[in-house]
Amino acid sequence: MSRPYGIFARVAGLALATLVLAQGVGFAVVGWWPAPPAPTMNPAQAIAALSGDAGVTPDLRVRTQADAPVGESVPWLVELAAHSLQRPASQIRAVWGQAPAVSLQIVESGRLSPAGPSARHQNHVHAALLVAGLRLPAFELAAAQPDGTWRIVGSSDPGRGQWRRQVLLALALGALLIAPITWWMARRLTLPLRRLADASRRMDLAAPAQALPIEGAREVRMLGQAIAEAHQRLRAQAEDVTVALAAVAHDLRTPLTGLRLRAESAPSPDRERMIADIERMQAMIVQVLAYAQGEVAPLQREPVDVASLVRELAASATAAGQQVQTRIDAAATVPGDALALRRAVSNLIDNGVRYAGAVEILLHVVDARLCIDVADRGPGIPAAARARLLQPFQRLEHSRNRDTGGAGLGLAVAHTVARRHGGVLELHDREDGGLIARLALPLAEP
Repeated sequence: MSRPYGIFARVAGLALATLVLAQGVGFAVVGWWPAPPAPTMNPAQAIAALSGDAGVTPDLRVRTQADAPVGESVPWLVELAAHSLQRPASQIRAVWGQAPAVSLQIVESGRLSPAGPSARHQNHVHAALLVAGLRLPAFELAAAQPDGTWRIVGSSDPGRGQWRRQVLLALALGALLIAPITWWMARRLTLPLRRLADASRRMDLAAPAQALPIEGAREVRMLGQAIAEAHQRLRAQAEDVTVALAAVAHDLRTPLTGLRLRAESAPSPDRERMIADIERMQAMIVQVLAYAQGEVAPLQREPVDVASLVRELAASATAAGQQVQTRIDAAATVPGDALALRRAVSNLIDNGVRYAGAVEILLHVVDARLCIDVADRGPGIPAAARARLLQPFQRLEHSRNRDTGGAGLGLAVAHTVARRHGGVLELHDREDGGLIARLALPLAEP
């Protein structure tokens, strides 16, 4: 078994690999690629652009500045421009953009031959220098303007553009080659975390501990082991709490039974009040024990005919003197624990009847979920208090009097049952007043 590396080592390796690859691509494209040629200019085009009589070619750039250009002077180019523009040589400047490696000193027109200059020879030299195909290393040619500024023609340096294209190409190739490596490494790092998260989401205190995927980087393996150990500790603690509650409930039943026997001999009306209090205490003990067992007891999953279950609960409530109406718009079977679902729906019916006097049960399907709506015309529940009331031992009315008595576990039990079945318990306002407690269950096993 290979030694698992930590996240730091993997990220550092990825960073080093991408750096080496990017530098290699950059050297290959920029270093080994043929260097762009040095910029060149045609004297005839430069003089034409300087005069303003012709359009500026793409390889030239014209600008105006206060001072004449500075650099190594080109006397013969000054004479050529002055002759072509019919201007004094003092108003013309010509300098090399970068001094050429080979001397390009042209014999001045006054020294064309030992016998002295001739107009014919001078014209031949000018014509040769103004040939359209003649290219010289980049230079700057300037002419003084009437306002004291200088109009300057220079190279737009297309070679720099080629260098830019090469650098951009190197960046693009580097990104193209690095992207698969980065995606592969990111997947290697995150896939074990996603699997661990999925397994943790499915963990249930009531279900036996399942093996978690212990894989990936060293830190991810440590996290998975810690989650597995925490689940075992929580499950053991929940079982201890359930055992303790069961013991307390059993121990309380004996004195409550004795109290009831003594209450039977008490004079009326104290007898009725004492018996009602004892029965209320017994019911609360049963609710607390049922809630604790519901948190840790494993679900006995089987196909449950929810429509038959709802009809049976409605018939039992009606026989007990409660007003319950049903409407079955969708008959469906869901995978779940019939006893737990019965307890959840029964609690919702009891809550509705207690606060509103009557309830209506609607069974329908919404978004691949079977919804059991228990609706009433009671005072409803404020939106700000709904999340709190889904927690155990929470009540909207805090007096816990005899008329609205209870341990505050009805909604909590239904919420726990829904969650353990992969569903949800929602509380909505009913149109024209009242509350809708919706138990939404997935039609397929989660």
